[in-house]
Amino acid sequence: MTATGTPVTKIIFAIILAISVGTFVFLMIRRYKVLTIAKPIDRFNNYWERFKGVLIYYLGQRRILDPKHKMAGLMHALIFWGFVAVSINTLHLIGRAFFPEFHLPFFGKDGFLGAPYIFLRDVFEIVVFSMIFVAGFRRLFIRPERITLSWDAALILSLIGLLMLTDFFINGAEVALHGETSEAYSFMAHVMGNLFQSMGLSASTLTSIFHVSWWIHMVDLLFFLAYLPISKHFHVVTSVFNVFYRNLEPSTLPHMDLEDDDLENFGVSQIEQFDWKDIMDVYTCTECGRCQAACPAYATEKPLSPKKVNEEMREHLFEKTPWLLQMTGQGDGDVEIYDGPNLVGEVIKDETIWSCTTCKACEEACPLFIDFIDRFVEMRRHLVLEESRFPSELTNIFKNLENSGNPWGIAAEDREKWMDGLDIPKMRDKSEEVEYLFFVGCAGAFDQRSQKTVQALSEILNQAGANYAVLGKEETCTGDPARRVGNEYLYQMMAMQNVEMLNEKSFKKVITSCPHCYNTIRNEYPQLGGNFEVLHHTEVIADLVKRGKIQLTGSIDKTITYHDSCYLGRHNDIYDSPRDILSAIPGVKLEEMPRSKNKGFCCGAGGGRMWLEEDKPRVNQNRVDEAATETNASLVSTACPFCSIMVDDGINETGRQEQLETRDIAILVAESMNKNGSKNGS
Repeated sequence: MTATGTPVTKIIFAIILAISVGTFVFLMIRRYKVLTIAKPIDRFNNYWERFKGVLIYYLGQRRILDPKHKMAGLMHALIFWGFVAVSINTLHLIGRAFFPEFHLPFFGKDGFLGAPYIFLRDVFEIVVFSMIFVAGFRRLFIRPERITLSWDAALILSLIGLLMLTDFFINGAEVALHGETSEAYSFMAHVMGNLFQSMGLSASTLTSIFHVSWWIHMVDLLFFLAYLPISKHFHVVTSVFNVFYRNLEPSTLPHMDLEDDDLENFGVSQIEQFDWKDIMDVYTCTECGRCQAACPAYATEKPLSPKKVNEEMREHLFEKTPWLLQMTGQGDGDVEIYDGPNLVGEVIKDETIWSCTTCKACEEACPLFIDFIDRFVEMRRHLVLEESRFPSELTNIFKNLENSGNPWGIAAEDREKWMDGLDIPKMRDKSEEVEYLFFVGCAGAFDQRSQKTVQALSEILNQAGANYAVLGKEETCTGDPARRVGNEYLYQMMAMQNVEMLNEKSFKKVITSCPHCYNTIRNEYPQLGGNFEVLHHTEVIADLVKRGKIQLTGSIDKTITYHDSCYLGRHNDIYDSPRDILSAIPGVKLEEMPRSKNKGFCCGAGGGRMWLEEDKPRVNQNRVDEAATETNASLVSTACPFCSIMVDDGINETGRQEQLETRDIAILVAESMNKNGSKNGS
């Protein structure tokens, strides 16, 4: 049975179908053209890994089904799976508008996939229809903070719900009229058919129900198709590509070739200057708000919501698209001067750009692998290198880095003061290759609290009999603070100096106690010709404990909670070694904070925020509040000098000195080795 039985109705439907498909194709071409205008980026490698990601994260909905968002995740996954399953039914309905017996191969009445598919279709249609009500209830009554109410979302949910409902009516009317459908057995068709028959509906009424439901279903479907490219649900189209082209590289900011004579822009000031994956990210945002819920800046009332940034960029991009296409000769009409708002400063405010700590919580939370950090840093590069418009505190930081080689501005000659009275070998005194080059970092060299960490680590290495040495006065800042705040020129100047110096030294591996040094040397120096094997001090210590090179015999009877450094954890996936060490110390009871591991909460120092003033409430205070109220810990252990400083400041600022203290893992290990005067060599 078909609703387009006459030539006239077939022609009418064909016209509607052509208009819908034509509109969809036209809008999709415009969206694609914008991607071709954007900056190129290479995401065309490792196809097998990318394909696996599509299976796991797109079809399998791995990130959607996050336990932290259990109900919402299951709801969206069921709607997605149902939508995919019902799409085959959609193709059948369209085909039968012209050919009554149309079906895909193996999906007919006698096909081996026919009956199983129809059963699953019915199940999914019931599930999707139910989930539409759940979604509506959440939005109207529960109203999670991360969800923004919009007519667009309400329209999309209504369209999806109407598709399911009309399909029930179409199949039910067909069963009531003929005793069966044009497909294999459908239990919902028989339920609805029996309902219609029990109501005593006439054949003419049932025929009308069939025809009206079919046309409503088709108009709904074809409107949905044409509307997709201009709605928030454009992610239905782009999400599979966003997952496929996700970033597979280590945590590395985009390289800027400062020696390129054709380089026109330093950073990004206009939306079209982003790369095509950034533009696709803007297209793909589902507005689920998980990024916002994870963002430490948003949690502490800063003017930054990653979700809102995506929304504002998308609105700006849609508004600017006609001009972009005209400008590149891909649109219609004469090129006109664009007189809309500037991306940086107007669409995205300066204070929003500077609020990001680059902690990667938003990217970890996003179900569709949307990148945020690169965009923020690119806009910072524009503000710093082209506009010289940045927070006043950075003026001294840049000057200190350039003149003294460290953010504190302390003389380079003082880099070895932390070693006074200690037996620590120096690279300049070594005539043979060493196993480990211990890169101390600026905090370890100049901050009194961090000095205790590197002193403890040196003691551990000495007792383990490790073959290592430090650079001492030859060491300088990696340039990480400059790069994160957008001063790429200063970063590269410092990084190239370090790369040249390190390439001249004879060592096998680099050890550092600073995750920022670790990330920069390991992941970013290769962009400038520096390829080094880098270990974080927790990895080294965990290995020494495992191999019995150091003995942890002294008991530390404390309940300890471990604070994950963003640049050690989310950026470099090192979660186990710090916990393995703490678990190996006698007497330690390790208790996790609710926000831990890949969902850990930032200390507030990343992205150059270590050097910037912060309005209350402060990120570090929020983290200390969690440690104090959500655990029974008396000590917050860290594995990052910046985290240690920020947590310690947070303890003092919140008046919790009697309740909490903070110490780096290396300090705790040294205490356990030496407690009660025991000396445990290799």
